[in-house]
Amino acid sequence: MTITSHASWTETGVSIVIPTYKRPDDIIRALKSVEAEAIALPLCEIVITDNDPAASAKEAVAEFIENTQADAHYIHEPNPGVSNARNTALSKARGRYIAFLDDDMEALPGWVSAMLSACESYDAGLVFGPVTAVMPTGKAIYPFMAPAFDRLPHSVTGYIDEGVATGGCLVDLGRCDMPSPAFDVSLNQTGGEDDALFRHVISKGAKAVWINEAKCLEHVPEKRATFHYIWQRNFAFGQSPSQEASEAGFKGFPRVLFWMAVGGAQSLLSIPRLAWDAMTLSPKRVLSLAKFAQGLGKIFWFKAFSPKLYGN
Repeated sequence: MTITSHASWTETGVSIVIPTYKRPDDIIRALKSVEAEAIALPLCEIVITDNDPAASAKEAVAEFIENTQADAHYIHEPNPGVSNARNTALSKARGRYIAFLDDDMEALPGWVSAMLSACESYDAGLVFGPVTAVMPTGKAIYPFMAPAFDRLPHSVTGYIDEGVATGGCLVDLGRCDMPSPAFDVSLNQTGGEDDALFRHVISKGAKAVWINEAKCLEHVPEKRATFHYIWQRNFAFGQSPSQEASEAGFKGFPRVLFWMAVGGAQSLLSIPRLAWDAMTLSPKRVLSLAKFAQGLGKIFWFKAFSPKLYGN
C-alpha cells in the first residue's frame, strides 16, 4: 500500500461527495457511475453522507464499499438538511478538488477528468457542466417536463458570470475563498444554499467556467415529476437573490427592491405566455410556469413563503 501525505491530498487530491436521503437504490447507481474514475485517478476518494436519521443507505453502501477497489467512505449525518449533509461531507473530505454529485444523478464517463482539466486550463475555482433529465415513464406529459429539470443554460465552453447548481459541479478549494460553514444551514430545507456559496466565492475572486464535456444525468422520480414540485422548485430559486440581498440589512434594501422589480417584470411578462401555453396545451407550458414562479419568488422572498424542499 502506498502511503500518501496529507499535503498530497490538499495539493492534488479529489473527493467525490455524494449526499443521500432515503434513496438506497439511487445512491448505488450514482456510486457505480463514478467508480471507474475514482479507481483510475491517482488520488481520489468517494465520500457518501447518509442524511436519513434511520441510515437507510448504510447497508447498500457498505456492500458497495466491500466490493469496490475505489477508496470510499460512509458517513451518517442524522440531522436532515441539504446543507448539513454537504457540510459534514466537506469536514471529512481530504481532497483539494470537491466533485459534487446528487444521489439521483449519474455521472457520464470522464466527468471528473473533464472538470479537473478545466480547473487548470481556465484557472477556475468553480466548474459546471450539462445535466440532462431522465424522466419516468407512464404519462404522456413526462417528456415535456424534462426541460424544467435539464441544466443546459450554456452552449459554449468558457467563463460564466454565476454558478449553476451543486449537483454535477466541481469546487477547487485552492482557488476558492470558502465561507464557514460552506453551506448556509438556515437554507437546509428550502435550498438556495448552493447559490449563496457560489455568489460568495465569485465575489471573492473565484472564476467560474462551463464545460460541455463534463456531463451528468438526473433521474427524476415520479413524485417530483409534477407541476406542483416544478412550481415550488422554481419559486425557491427565484427567492434566492432577493433573500441574499436582504441579509445585508438596510444596506441591502436597494438590491432587494431591484430584485423585486425584476421579479415583477418577469412574472407579468410570463402571464400572457403561460395563459396561451395552458389554453393550447403547449409542451412549453412547463417552462412558462417555471419562469412565472421564479418571478413571484423574487417578490415574495420572505422566509415564511419559502417551500420546504429538502429533509422531509
